[in-house]
Amino acid sequence: MSYKVSIYIPAFNAEKTIEYSIKSIQNQSLSFDEIVVIDDHSTDSTNEIVKNFSEIKLITNSENMGLGFNRNLAIKNCNNEIVAAIDADVVLDKFWLENILKTFEKNKITMSGGKMIEKNVDNKFNSWRSKYYTQNWGDKNILNPPFLYGCNTIQNKFIWNKINGYDDKMLTNGEDVDYSKKIKLHNNFELHYCSNAICHHLQDDNLESLSNRVWRYHSFGYKIKKPSFYRFIKLSLKQFKFLFQRILENLFKFNFYFIFISFKIFLKFISLEFKNYLSNKK
Repeated sequence: MSYKVSIYIPAFNAEKTIEYSIKSIQNQSLSFDEIVVIDDHSTDSTNEIVKNFSEIKLITNSENMGLGFNRNLAIKNCNNEIVAAIDADVVLDKFWLENILKTFEKNKITMSGGKMIEKNVDNKFNSWRSKYYTQNWGDKNILNPPFLYGCNTIQNKFIWNKINGYDDKMLTNGEDVDYSKKIKLHNNFELHYCSNAICHHLQDDNLESLSNRVWRYHSFGYKIKKPSFYRFIKLSLKQFKFLFQRILENLFKFNFYFIFISFKIFLKFISLEFKNYLSNKK
């Protein structure tokens, strides 16, 4: 069975990677019918880079709207019933589309996600992220995993309409978890993890960017709420528990660099969350 497939990329300040993402779409063994890019008010040259690809439908936000909003906007502007998505710092394996489309031959599958692998694990921060914040479910296909990571997915557009889309309030992450849970509430819909639909993550982290990433995961994982002192204490304790476990785990393995990273991330997390609390208290 053949499908016409749209693919979209939500992008914000992705000048270092988005060209590679687009070229990996163009180099697929099966062709995409349409490419849509949502530029979420980038302040770098992301917009200019995308404009070099004349076949791309580029939509530029006049202000930063966040990830949930951008996913909805992209899907609204996709002309096909099958819609794929990748992040702007991801490159697809040549056979990604060919492999992941096979899951749509199953009757109830409404959304599938592929396997993301870190491109540069020689970077210690990438290696730490890959171990503790991996964005895949392993080497075997799974029917109805807990959720699908939003960095590389494909879905039937009708399910997006059926469950009223992504949550616009989710600005930086967590929208994929929330969306997956909404799909699984319907008995007739299923998720599928396709382990041979592979993509590679290009983003190189440093201490600052990794700390910000961990903070976003833990503080913005679900609904965005006005920070309170109770929230600050609750999230700090949660993060302390998580990172203390990582410290103990690596202490017994004599992996002192991972201990150092875990400790520094915890300190940075406390600093970021406290600044967030103070800025919203005013």
